[in-house]
Amino acid sequence: MNIKPKCSCSGSTDLLFSCSGAADIAEIGDRAVRTLQKAGAAKMFCLAGIAGKVESIEANTRDADRIVVVDGCDSDCAKKTMELGGHTEFVHVRVSDFGMEKGKAPVTEERIAMVVVKLRELLGHQPEVVEA
Repeated sequence: MNIKPKCSCSGSTDLLFSCSGAADIAEIGDRAVRTLQKAGAAKMFCLAGIAGKVESIEANTRDADRIVVVDGCDSDCAKKTMELGGHTEFVHVRVSDFGMEKGKAPVTEERIAMVVVKLRELLGHQPEVVEA
């Protein structure tokens, strides 16, 4: 999982897209992304807007410096949505790759924090834990 370095100039944007599926591990990924947004580490963006071809969302996504797409499981719904929308320059993260199994990973603050740390490391931020 390599992500291009963030531009040091002002106004650079890191966008996070997350599957918000019904599975426990999708919720863990989604809540980790929301935690990072609240902490100001990156901006959560609308995956449904990509699927719906919403012009402003498409334009902002094309202009992003870096994009991270988070899926819960190997169905890769968020990744496939981005690709179908014509967006292929992103880093893909799958929560199940962190040892969590769909349907067997109750949503806990510890699991959310673990994904937050992984995403912070990927983005090049200090791996601090922020309350979900």
